[in-house]
Amino acid sequence: MAMPLDGIRILDWTVWQQGPTATALLADMGADVIKIEEPRGDPGRGLSKIGGVPVVLNYYFGNQNRNKRGIILNLKTEAGRQVLYKLAEKSDVFVTNFRSSIGQKLGVDYHTLVKFNPKLIYAYSSGWGPKGPDSDKPAFDLAGQARSGIMSTTVGSDGVPHSIGGGLADEAGGVLLAYGIMLALFARERTGIGQEVDVSLLGSMVEMGRLSLQQYLSSDRLPERVGRTLLPNPLWNVYRTQDDKWLCLAMLQTDRFWPDLCKALGIEELEKDTRFESHIARAERPAELIAILDEVFITKTRDEWLKLLDEHGIIAVPVSTYAEVANDPQVLANDYIVEVDHPQAGPIKVVGIPVKLSKTPGKVRTYAPEFGQHTEEVLMEVCGYTWEDIAELKNQEAI
Repeated sequence: MAMPLDGIRILDWTVWQQGPTATALLADMGADVIKIEEPRGDPGRGLSKIGGVPVVLNYYFGNQNRNKRGIILNLKTEAGRQVLYKLAEKSDVFVTNFRSSIGQKLGVDYHTLVKFNPKLIYAYSSGWGPKGPDSDKPAFDLAGQARSGIMSTTVGSDGVPHSIGGGLADEAGGVLLAYGIMLALFARERTGIGQEVDVSLLGSMVEMGRLSLQQYLSSDRLPERVGRTLLPNPLWNVYRTQDDKWLCLAMLQTDRFWPDLCKALGIEELEKDTRFESHIARAERPAELIAILDEVFITKTRDEWLKLLDEHGIIAVPVSTYAEVANDPQVLANDYIVEVDHPQAGPIKVVGIPVKLSKTPGKVRTYAPEFGQHTEEVLMEVCGYTWEDIAELKNQEAI
């Protein structure tokens, strides 16, 4: 079945997570993504532990490099750069997250590559944006979370700001970079014009915290950091259950749901209690009501409560661990987790594709490429090199 990006070729000169995530999302939708690695390889290949936990089957590299073809290309050599220029002539998009000064030094910057392909889209996954005093400084996920303001909203009970795991800034940056590339492809389809695309860690995390930042811009008030017992809406909160698990109530229209919640919890006497009978009343004494709800929810297991709340039309969900997410029937029914063949381990489970298209769906087809797995294949297929040409490139240490 055709996929939406069939026929689009993307050169992926990226490392670590932000840039590779963007190209993986596009590869999932059918783009021919050619991952270009220098002879030393993407540093993500060499990770043995993350947070002290062993990296099994190098899930880190595999997660953001699936569905790609991989080649080795030494851009520090003139012969290697000439190969890249030939590839650029035959490609639609070039993606990098190396600092702009490195691209300029090696002759793979935007102004150089467009000489070989004026319609090329040059996508840059930067740290701090294309302008300003820090535009060419290095950055990693944690720095993006910290400088964007996001980390200031995650202060724990110890008063220390905490990061959000899983590379949130990198993932957000990758999603938005893929979005930017798609916009540029659409614009080129209509106008025939290629262009530069820049998406940064800083900008991506500003976007993720847009509502909180807009609150400050509109009112000069910083987002309040309050504990769960002081949240003004007790129906927008989490509660511990008898089996030491947590469930989440997620209702903003509290007056609509309050009567049914009282029935579900067996606290009908509180429905018309003047302390709690309206959203305004409940917001004036949240700690008092949360304490009452805490005592109720601790009397049954989470599954018992979820069943009962669902019967009363209450919006309640489990606070799931990833072990529970991996077996969630809703996750599985929508193929948010799928199987793919690993070259050594056989069939393994991987995260699926969240965007569903009815007639041209994407697909997780292959695991990440082995180091240099497709070098000869790509150079012969895309550039028209012969085996003799490839042998000469090897002699020149270009590949």
